[in-house]
Amino acid sequence: MQVSMSNQKSTEFGIKNLEVQVGQLAKQLVDRPSKSFSANTEKNSKGECKAVMTRSRMATHVDEGKA
Repeated sequence: MQVSMSNQKSTEFGIKNLEVQVGQLAKQLVDRPSKSFSANTEKNSKGECKAVMTRSRMATHVDEGKA
């Protein structure tokens, strides 16, 4: 019975810790400027887009007829 109480207290502590961390993340998101975007972007001098490369190196092609 003693082990069960110890596990329950440990679980409760872990949940409380996660609640605090989620609260801190939520506050950071609220305090963050709305126009900030943390991606690496490059200006397209041609003003057109034919493909987008993702972090996983997957390319998404844009069909000119549908764009």
